[in-house]
Amino acid sequence: MVFVTGGARSGKSRFAERLALERGGDVAYIATARPGDAEMRARIARHRQRRPSAWRTIEAGTGLARAIGRAVAESDTVLVDCMTVHIANLLLFAGRGEADPARSAAAVDKSIEHIIDICLKEEYADLILVSNEVGMGIVPEKALGRLFRDLAGRANQRLAAVADEVYLCVSGIPVLIKKGAGETAAAGPRPAASGPWDIKGSQAAAGFFSSPGGRDAGLP
Repeated sequence: MVFVTGGARSGKSRFAERLALERGGDVAYIATARPGDAEMRARIARHRQRRPSAWRTIEAGTGLARAIGRAVAESDTVLVDCMTVHIANLLLFAGRGEADPARSAAAVDKSIEHIIDICLKEEYADLILVSNEVGMGIVPEKALGRLFRDLAGRANQRLAAVADEVYLCVSGIPVLIKKGAGETAAAGPRPAASGPWDIKGSQAAAGFFSSPGGRDAGLP
């Protein structure tokens, strides 16, 4: 599994899409966003326009683990965008938010556990998960915001721990921070392929950064 994280408008979605294109084959795109208002509908439309028409789109609400389980058995590559929106869905629609934080935490933990089980047993498809790096700014004023930050941060840690590769996107630059189970890019062995590993993190990241679609393209 490849785990791609980063802040808002860091380029993580576009980079994850590039990874899915490079892997090729039958690609399933699992979308977790709900078109709840005009702003979200516009955001979803932009993502749809950017995706190749051959990709199969699966809309998953709170049942993300089931959607991933089906997709990895039927596709060559599965891209999930994104985990933090899925956690927000669970928080608001399954866990009752700040009204019942214990129930919210249990709903998120159960979903993440099921997704990790799929990652560990994955035998069919390449799986790419996109998430947001939260908690690096101000402490949220509202209790619900703090609960979301904590649940998302813990989920990211658990998913990154079982990932084969982890990328952190910063200002449109994807940086490889983990390569191989239990290794970080700094401590683990360097890949054999030549390239600017210390700057871009990987050949895939370097190609993305130097391409017309990645560099100076108004990354999301």
